[in-house]
Amino acid sequence: MRAKELAFFVLAITLSGCFIQSLYPLYTDKEVIFEEKLIGKWSENGDYILEFKKGEGKTYKMRVFDGKDGRFEAHLVKLKDMMFLDIYPNDETMEGAQGFYRMHLLPVHTFMKIDEIDPNLQLRTLDYEKVSEMLKEDPNLLKHEVLEEEHIVLTAPTKQLQEFMTTYASVEGVFGDVTELIRCEPLYTDKDLIFEEKLIGKWKAEQGEALVSKGTEENTYKMILTDEDGDKSQVGANLVRLKDAIFLCIFSDASALQKKDSSDSHLVPDTFLMVDQIEPKLQLRVIDYHQLAEMLNNDPDSLKEEAAKVGHTIEGIRVQP
Repeated sequence: MRAKELAFFVLAITLSGCFIQSLYPLYTDKEVIFEEKLIGKWSENGDYILEFKKGEGKTYKMRVFDGKDGRFEAHLVKLKDMMFLDIYPNDETMEGAQGFYRMHLLPVHTFMKIDEIDPNLQLRTLDYEKVSEMLKEDPNLLKHEVLEEEHIVLTAPTKQLQEFMTTYASVEGVFGDVTELIRCEPLYTDKDLIFEEKLIGKWKAEQGEALVSKGTEENTYKMILTDEDGDKSQVGANLVRLKDAIFLCIFSDASALQKKDSSDSHLVPDTFLMVDQIEPKLQLRVIDYHQLAEMLNNDPDSLKEEAAKVGHTIEGIRVQP
């Protein structure tokens, strides 16, 4: 399956490709808070995953996954009775980029308003049309530059950014519609993990190739994926048996399979693929997390039959050495 290009603004459909970014952060140390409830994986409809892990101090390591990874450093900022996320790109995303090209990229901050964390994560992004209209009416409202027709870079210092947020963030339309994300809870346990030797090998499909080998952790696989454009990525995977069905659970960050702490993050994959068969051909079916969760909650007699009604199939043939 071809991975889509990472676009952080998948979280803000209402922006329609319009950008509002800032050279300066929204916070100083005294406005930064930490909420344990934010940690975990969140998803809206399976198109992407938003993940938060604890970083240094009160920071979060934030990951956006929509087929490829984008990594950020995030700060949770409290201004009066409102919470915001200040998001800044992490150097990990640019690892391997050509040096001269990389030095021409200017990291910027992105702001999001958080309405709620528990039980669901509710986010809003700055509405480009509304903010653009406000800046046109009063260019001195907030220091900024319009780099392109639909790209605003805020150049105001932190204090001015905070004054703008405390004054206008609650005004209707300044922040767009709510994007509501549901926490991804484990759908299986360690006892459901299995290992199938027949999965190991090289497989070729219309979407690319997969080289599967045994992983370093028990009951894990290492997979090197090559898409039709020749781009390679390395992921980790588990096989899981749930009722009468087997699922290949893909982790874009293979280190997530290591049981480093008491959390269950190693049981929440980025992608579920139902294994229809392994031999003579490898047949996989893409299943959305929320679809699978609903099936399990409905407790069907045959999970395999129920899952076969949704998703699309990926078929691979074994490549002989």
